[in-house]
Amino acid sequence: MKSISRRLLALLLGGLLVVGLAAGIATYLKAREELDELFDDQLTQMAYAFSRQESIAQLPSPGIRYEEEDDFAIQVWKNGSLVFANFPTRTLPLQSEGISTAYSEGRFWRFFVLRTGSRVIQVSQPIEARREISLDFTLRTIAPLLLAFPAFGLIIWLAVRSGLRPLSRLAGDISRRSPAALGPVPRNGLPVEVVPLADHLNLLLEKLAHSIETQKRFVADAAHELRTPLAAVRLQARVLEKSASEAERAEALDRLKEGVGRAARMVGQLLALARLEPEAPRLLSRVMLTGLAREMVGERARIALKRGVDLGMADSETIVVTGEEEALRAIIANLIDNAIRHAPWGGAVDVTVRSDAHGVIIGVVDTGPGIPPEDRDRVFDRFFRKGTSSGSGLGLAIVKSAVERHGGTISLSEGRDGKGLKVTVFLPLVPFKEDT
Repeated sequence: MKSISRRLLALLLGGLLVVGLAAGIATYLKAREELDELFDDQLTQMAYAFSRQESIAQLPSPGIRYEEEDDFAIQVWKNGSLVFANFPTRTLPLQSEGISTAYSEGRFWRFFVLRTGSRVIQVSQPIEARREISLDFTLRTIAPLLLAFPAFGLIIWLAVRSGLRPLSRLAGDISRRSPAALGPVPRNGLPVEVVPLADHLNLLLEKLAHSIETQKRFVADAAHELRTPLAAVRLQARVLEKSASEAERAEALDRLKEGVGRAARMVGQLLALARLEPEAPRLLSRVMLTGLAREMVGERARIALKRGVDLGMADSETIVVTGEEEALRAIIANLIDNAIRHAPWGGAVDVTVRSDAHGVIIGVVDTGPGIPPEDRDRVFDRFFRKGTSSGSGLGLAIVKSAVERHGGTISLSEGRDGKGLKVTVFLPLVPFKEDT
């Protein structure tokens, strides 16, 4: 598991170390450049100082030992003969006039040669002597920084620890909560950088609380609504048990089957509604929407015929969309079921599927009693039933949930000639038209 504090400490201390090394290198290079200029000037001044002397002492005896102060080597030639050398043991070759660098006696030297009449004066110095001075100057400069590095590290550690304390406090506040405590996290006292995290966390907690409340309400409503069909099934089972004649048994059995079917239908709708909750995973695929609508119409043709309803599908273009097949199936199936249930004997239900420049439109029109304008918003609520309707009150709620999962809209209006009901579903899906 990665640690933010350790990573920050590593980055900050590493950055400080890199900056210190870079500063040391830059100081060394600058010191070397300045010292080169200084010592070159010194070589020049020493040569001109010797040139102004009228007489120069003879060569020292080779047997005498001299201190090599500052490592400067001075040689004077007169008429081509060496007449003076402060270090007789050094035999540095004569260089060309001016400043130059050459290799001799196992190391590099810096030379300055001055010609004045019959005399040639050469002053030289080893390069390594300069480098030692540059390095010593650099170490003396950055030594205080190196000694202060542990103090810097301690200060950085304390700063990182203090900066991350709000995160630790936020984590502690969340860890101490019970599963039922879904209230917002306090934002007071949080740094600006942590406030977005707290806001997103509060938004997540709000959604979670809403989801849990919705599930509780859904379970309570489902339990209440299932109580009626189950009680009816239990009653019909008792009637069937106590029936004295074959006719009574047959009637009780039919009602028992009807009650079981109603309970099974409600359970199926509850499961469908649960699958269409916003938190449920989405399984997208390519769906031939027109073919799916024809399939739903075909499956319900016998039920419509039994109720005396003319169910048909108007000429629709072939449309292939990307969406959730089960959700799209639930939209069309529930709209057709509702239309058949409310259409009168001899009525009609028409289904259409078409597309426009913005998406796909599914339309279902019936010749039933319709829905008053004041109830058109309420019919999408779960378990809402108008009057003596025999439905479960879940059909349009399922349709709305499925439509919202596709980012669409659903609207209710009057049918043909101001009669019946027209349901229009718009899905902003990109249609993929295929040749028929």
